[in-house]
Amino acid sequence: MAAIEFKNVDFRYSNNKDENILNNVSFKIREGEFVSIIGGSGCGKSTTLSLLSGLNRASGGAVTIDGKTVTGPGKDRGVVFQHYALFPWMRAKRNVEFGIKQVLKADKRTISEKADRYLELVGLGGKGDLFPHQLSGGMQQRVAIARLLAMEPDILLMDEPFGAIDAKNRVALQELLLDLLDREEKKRSVVFVTHDIDEAILLSDRILFMRDHEIYRDLKVPFDRPRSREEITASNEYHEFRRELFDLFYDNDIPGQKEAEESKRAKVGKFSIGSAVGAVG
Repeated sequence: MAAIEFKNVDFRYSNNKDENILNNVSFKIREGEFVSIIGGSGCGKSTTLSLLSGLNRASGGAVTIDGKTVTGPGKDRGVVFQHYALFPWMRAKRNVEFGIKQVLKADKRTISEKADRYLELVGLGGKGDLFPHQLSGGMQQRVAIARLLAMEPDILLMDEPFGAIDAKNRVALQELLLDLLDREEKKRSVVFVTHDIDEAILLSDRILFMRDHEIYRDLKVPFDRPRSREEITASNEYHEFRRELFDLFYDNDIPGQKEAEESKRAKVGKFSIGSAVGAVG
């Protein structure tokens, strides 16, 4: 497991030194904590994740893991992106095996058995011989999650991993991730970027709200683990917390826009979870 810290972090692209993408960003994430980053488009959510992954370097300040400065990608971190980052010429199992080989020196049998185990864990037992184009979007993202978990990183970085999935399969994948993380003996740190307020509440221990390239609020999710969607959404506390997050999103927006969005979200919230179980595919 690993503790993460951003300390007075700035980021700007070299060809645009007058505009910061991140401005004096500071926060800490404890070992084993699940933290979501939300905010409007262009506020710096994905850039924050890219600095933590090591794909970009901070222009100022420090990004550290267990006190060591992040200077590039590392085996202690694994990433799942919004779009299915699978090798199209590799079967599903080979995609998982490829990830395992990056971090584990072992014989073919050990790697094969581990890939099978993680595909089974995400509900894709028996699907390992299929190519990505033969899988639905939800199934492809399950393969990506299986690969990520099979690599056993201390930190999971997830950049809108369910953003390209239809609503029904998105619910199923949220439930899958929640269940997998609750069942794991090894409690990993997770940094999860999303636009979805309900998704952030369901999955997270804390939520960082970004605005104008800064951390505007740091909020603790008021629900213990393990948790279920049905139980938390039935509570008044859930709706009060959800309203607080909506107020942050629409604080400076067009009058009436917040109410329209809340009405839309309320309709989605009535979606039957039971009908989504096993829906991916």
